[in-house]
Amino acid sequence: MPHLLILASFFLAAFFERTVFDLGPNIELVTLAMLLASAYFGKKESFWLTFLVIFLSDLVIGNTNIFIFTWSGFLIPALILPSLFKNHKQKGIKKIFQGAFYGAGANFFFFLWTNFGVWLLDSFGMYPKTLAGLISCYINGIPFWKNQLLSTIIFSLAGLSMAEVLLSLSKKYRLSRSREHKLI
Repeated sequence: MPHLLILASFFLAAFFERTVFDLGPNIELVTLAMLLASAYFGKKESFWLTFLVIFLSDLVIGNTNIFIFTWSGFLIPALILPSLFKNHKQKGIKKIFQGAFYGAGANFFFFLWTNFGVWLLDSFGMYPKTLAGLISCYINGIPFWKNQLLSTIIFSLAGLSMAEVLLSLSKKYRLSRSREHKLI
């Protein structure tokens, strides 16, 4: 039951950031929620948490014709990251930096994938269907990627640090309580 409350708090933070407390263009908490679910729960939780955040928040704020790219831009990493965390088990500071690195990688994938979608589905004729048009689309997307990348690094370092501290305190508290019961 506590894990459902933790996942619900991840969901609420990401959902409300997207719908109510928008922090700015491409400054988001979806990646943080996905990272935390990936690092401390698993593939199923990471996928469904991410899916529910983007699906339900898009019902409120809407989306564009590239929604399949934005959704899959979050959902593909949500399926991959839990395996990376599981295969490269780290704790403490190493896990914090590992998570920030994975978050940056997820953002890079999102940038490449969604800008490809913008170029491919461009209905305004901004980008010709040429290599030069694709490159222009990527160049124009850099300021948005910069915001997303910086926010992910900052939020993932803070979020994973907080999670690691809480886990450490929880283990310490559990250990001290078990010793207390043995003395009685």
